[in-house]
Amino acid sequence: MGAWVSTHTTALEEQMKRLTSFLIGAVAAAVAAYLFDPDRGRSRRARLADQAAAGLRDVKETVKASAEYQQGVVKGAAHDLKEAVTPDDSFSDDTLLQKVRSEAVGRLNGSTADLEIDITDGRVRLSGRLDSAEDRDRLLELIGQVEGVSGIEDQTRIQ
Repeated sequence: MGAWVSTHTTALEEQMKRLTSFLIGAVAAAVAAYLFDPDRGRSRRARLADQAAAGLRDVKETVKASAEYQQGVVKGAAHDLKEAVTPDDSFSDDTLLQKVRSEAVGRLNGSTADLEIDITDGRVRLSGRLDSAEDRDRLLELIGQVEGVSGIEDQTRIQ
């Protein structure tokens, strides 16, 4: 019985191969007849060529757009990495003024009501009156510790 099943399966496979070959040949003949028809074959081939060219253009545009997008992603990642690696030591004068007021003047115990602070290009200029020399020394020390301060010009007076 095993030999009959093996022979029968081989014969069935052979018939399927023949049928598949016949169908492929029939489809190829139908396509050839469609494209090489004497009346409309030329226009059908032209339309097929146009559609193929349009498909290639679409693929090209999609690949180009994807490449440009990925280029932007890489550019953004490089920018983020650069920002993460290199510290930003420069502050605007207005930002530095706020930092000096909060980190230095705000920590001073004495009266600072008559104190004026001007900042130009990271240089701090102090003028006005302070209560004591100790307050002035402490203030100069605190301002010197503020990130972004490049120099201090002290024009303060002691009351």
